[in-house]
Amino acid sequence: MTGFCETPISVLGFFNEDDGVWSVVALELDLWGFGDSKEESLQELVEIIEMQVNFSEYKENPELLLHPAPAMYFRMHAQASENALRANAFHREQEEDTFAGGIPFPQFQNNHNFASA
Repeated sequence: MTGFCETPISVLGFFNEDDGVWSVVALELDLWGFGDSKEESLQELVEIIEMQVNFSEYKENPELLLHPAPAMYFRMHAQASENALRANAFHREQEEDTFAGGIPFPQFQNNHNFASA
């Protein structure tokens, strides 16, 4: 089986021409990363997600994690996903200033069980 992830965090990335910076948002968490490249912005986002997960675990409060981004970013993610699928299906170039995808949810460090929280 290929790299199937049962509970990915949806990620939308886009290039802000005004600032010359890549922005990425974890949609279910409303956490953001920024950088001069896609890779830099994604790396920052992963670090921020890990910090938030660790903080939530430390506080023993899973509610500190799930704060969805505004609906417009979910719509942008859906459109970017559709555009990428169409480009792949018809062997066309994909847009270079927007991307959509997912990253795996990080593991908790101390193995707290939030199921009872």
